Amino acid sequence: MTKFRVIFVAAFLTVSSLAFGQEGMKKGDKQWTELEKVLWDADQQWLCSSGAGPYHKDIRDCVEFRSKYWADQFFEVGATGKISTKAEMVASQTAGIPTHVPGVGPYPENFKLMAVYGDFAMATDHTRFKSVDASGKVSFTSEVTFLRLFVKENGKWRPAAGAAVPIVAPK
Repeated sequence: MTKFRVIFVAAFLTVSSLAFGQEGMKKGDKQWTELEKVLWDADQQWLCSSGAGPYHKDIRDCVEFRSKYWADQFFEVGATGKISTKAEMVASQTAGIPTHVPGVGPYPENFKLMAVYGDFAMATDHTRFKSVDASGKVSFTSEVTFLRLFVKENGKWRPAAGAAVPIVAPK
């Protein structure tokens, strides 16, 4: 009977400490703010800091990096609603983006951590995209609100998925 009580108490303490760990992070507290910074950094790595920044890479190098950085089951819902797997994203980005035009790519801002569930986190940002417009000039041509999903694997936060919601100016 004593062994049963010890096991019961140990199980109770384990479950309650796990529950406490989940409840320990609240929006706006220091842990939350620190995780938001870590995930913003992961987002910058994901996007290779378009234009400039510590993670800036040319697009081919960026796609190669992403292919290793994204979680194995990574997927994205694009602004058109098309769902692409990691392999499809790598293939389309390697084939379809000009490598000789500096400045083309995503420019995220207003990153906000929205929810954390253990080793899974959700954030949003506002991302504008520079591309070559009809006149051949590099300029901002579209913008989206992005849902960015992250998973913690082997102690490191990695991009798990993304979904773009187009921002269309009212007519």
